[in-house]
Amino acid sequence: MRLLRLYIHGCGVFQNTLIDFTHKGQPQNLLCLAGVNGSGKTTIMELILNLVNFINPKLSFKDIYFDRLKSNILTRTNFAQLDILINDKILSLVLGDETNIQKDNNYDQAFIIESEIKKKIAFFENNVVKTPEDEDESIIIKKIQLQNIQESTELLNRNLKKYNLEIFNLFFENINEALMENNVLRSNNNLPFIYAFNANDREILDIRYNSIPKAQQNYKISDRYHPRQDDLKKTLIYYDYAYPDQFIELKKWVNQYILEGKNLERIDRVNFQVIIKTKDDKEHNIELLSSGEESLLIIATQLFLKASENAIFLIDEIDQSLHPEFQEKVMKLLTQLQKDKNCQIIVSSHSDIIWNNFKNQGLIDLTETVL
Repeated sequence: MRLLRLYIHGCGVFQNTLIDFTHKGQPQNLLCLAGVNGSGKTTIMELILNLVNFINPKLSFKDIYFDRLKSNILTRTNFAQLDILINDKILSLVLGDETNIQKDNNYDQAFIIESEIKKKIAFFENNVVKTPEDEDESIIIKKIQLQNIQESTELLNRNLKKYNLEIFNLFFENINEALMENNVLRSNNNLPFIYAFNANDREILDIRYNSIPKAQQNYKISDRYHPRQDDLKKTLIYYDYAYPDQFIELKKWVNQYILEGKNLERIDRVNFQVIIKTKDDKEHNIELLSSGEESLLIIATQLFLKASENAIFLIDEIDQSLHPEFQEKVMKLLTQLQKDKNCQIIVSSHSDIIWNNFKNQGLIDLTETVL
């Protein structure tokens, strides 16, 4: 599964814009969205993450991303079309008026067209999510989960048009089966999905465990990293316990490609700690890593455990908290991981150090596109 193109009409700085993820007509595996602040890098990633939800045959409000400070990206978009290449056929996910649809004459193409979901999301958002008493995300999530069946059914029964979708029968059969069985998302199951990293959420929280935490993640078509739900320490402790062979592979890979002058040494199961060892043989807990090391380790761990050829990763502001030396390191890391796992990775960045790694191809300059 690979992203090909994103057409955008009337969303922020994008009034009539094509974002092309291909090179000479072929999808690219490692890309960078470049541009100044306000050029639309985060908008593109938010659109992709939300549009991919249209694949979900059981889409409900709990699958929609709500923010206390701003409305959902789909409610702020007049029209969008995301073209995805799947087994040499194109699945186009469309928001808005189908008269704006762009067709590809080189591939068999199917369409899922959402014409009502914007209104339903906006109504739910304004009447449920943003009430004054909701002070934190946990309350919002709880309210979404507790909504009555009428509201859930309303979203499931929305006006939805599908054209030529029979060419993807096997694709959707596999997705339905994985969703119904609550499959655990791991790199060896090769399920299609998109996973995103926000710019400001790549941190290790101060969470104290008194037992082995469970860190299995059930399959979702569209998901994003959450520092509490996907806590790095929890993930490492759990994998050491539940999947020791995979943990050994992960530890070896981390020590080879990520940490500089340090090693991921071991798991202290008695105290539920992840131990880092420095080059002078001193040890400390994982929480004492620098913010740049934390960011690198979080990205690397999640990609290593989840990546497969049908996976797409979105990493917003990849250079966040990274020294220039670490920016070079993260690009070597992503290049090697993409090669090893055969996934598609799209990053955004303000840094010319990152941009210079895409001199030949893969750099999408949004400053030139929209400004």
